[in-house]
Amino acid sequence: MAASVQLKETLHLFHVDTLKPEQETILKCLEDKKDCMAVLPTGYGKSLPFQLYSVMLNRRSPAKKVVVCCPLIALMQDQVQKMSEIPEFRAAYAGSSTATDVKIRDGEVDLIYASPEVLVGDQDWRESLRKLDVDLIVIDKFHTIATWGEDEDVSQKTAFRKWFSYLGELRPLCPNATLLALSATCTVKIRNRVTKFLNLNPNEIMISPNKENIKIVAAKVVNDIEEAMLWITDGVADMGQNFPKTLIYCNSITDSSKLYSYLIDELPDCTSVIGMYHSECTKFSKDNILCELQKEESPLKVIICTDALGMGIDVVKCHSVVLYGGSKTIIDLVQKIGRAGRDGENSVALILFNQYNIRQADGYVKDILKTKDCRRSALVSVFDRDGHVQETSASEKHNCCDICASKCTCEECPMLKLEELFTSTGENISEMELSESDEDTESYNLSDYEDESYMMQHMDNLDV
Repeated sequence: MAASVQLKETLHLFHVDTLKPEQETILKCLEDKKDCMAVLPTGYGKSLPFQLYSVMLNRRSPAKKVVVCCPLIALMQDQVQKMSEIPEFRAAYAGSSTATDVKIRDGEVDLIYASPEVLVGDQDWRESLRKLDVDLIVIDKFHTIATWGEDEDVSQKTAFRKWFSYLGELRPLCPNATLLALSATCTVKIRNRVTKFLNLNPNEIMISPNKENIKIVAAKVVNDIEEAMLWITDGVADMGQNFPKTLIYCNSITDSSKLYSYLIDELPDCTSVIGMYHSECTKFSKDNILCELQKEESPLKVIICTDALGMGIDVVKCHSVVLYGGSKTIIDLVQKIGRAGRDGENSVALILFNQYNIRQADGYVKDILKTKDCRRSALVSVFDRDGHVQETSASEKHNCCDICASKCTCEECPMLKLEELFTSTGENISEMELSESDEDTESYNLSDYEDESYMMQHMDNLDV
């Protein structure tokens, strides 16, 4: 009874009345000191169980700590800021300031966020971690162990961030800690590899990454960035502050800078509407954009970004995402799509690509772009190959994907403003034939996520 009362009181601190069944299961695993692996869709609230647990743990045993391994500074900042609202509770991330680092080492911080480079790559921090009474280790976005770390099967490849490959060392550093692994996007192969890598025998909680409220639209566009994105310029010029809040993901800083410069040059009267976010932007600029993205009403409507604005960032009232250049991996694709519609409202993800992009994509992404059936089914199948992932189906074809919408007979198919703007000038891929060069296929496996060109492409998005 006491535990139930404590949970209810703690939920109130997070402005939450009840937990979803999967959240309850995670929390019970933590309370029972059982390892847990949870793969739940973006925006589902994967962080809430361990945040609740950390607060309740602190009330019972103030000396015990929760350590969260997190891949991006922007994500750590976002979560620390939210946890700072909890009375008499201290959350911080390692490296934020010298004073904060001292407090963490002295045991004055209850919930500690840190990157793999800090937790296992820095000898001083390893020793500090060993001295703390760590009750729980959370590996957030655990798929990055496979996608960003070294490939055990490909010794010649250079890891994007090698310390992701050493996270297994956290267990002997904190031998009494339970381990919770979280991800929104994890293929069967990656899940199996990470389970072995972290020496887990976990309770597994899995839901398909399928988000029925997000319509998936794909279109092949010309290589010229200005011509391909002219419809955005026209839309912002016509609508101004009424333009729907939209994230435009680019695959590199170069592309994002080109697109940003193009829009600013073409729309000198709309500069307050357009922003840019990547790892080389100033801290002031990035913090300002993160702040604006968390407001329901903001003058900032179009944010051109790289993956640095990604995993776990809570974008409020955003129902439109554009993936300019598509994505190389299925993991990246799902992560970017998942930035839209986190409130459950109808949303659209528009994937724009050219011949070069499709050649660079892994086989899973190619299947989604080239299918003549249903893009959603092609996406979901990647995460359900062993039949253990709970599946749902889109209730209305016109809200499923552009291919299903073209086959819908309701004659009342709704369309969000972003899709309307694009279709007035764009051409759907379902109506185009892929060239022979696009049809080139290759076998794909885990190493596809880790080849050198991919790492070089993403080095500009490192945010730690």
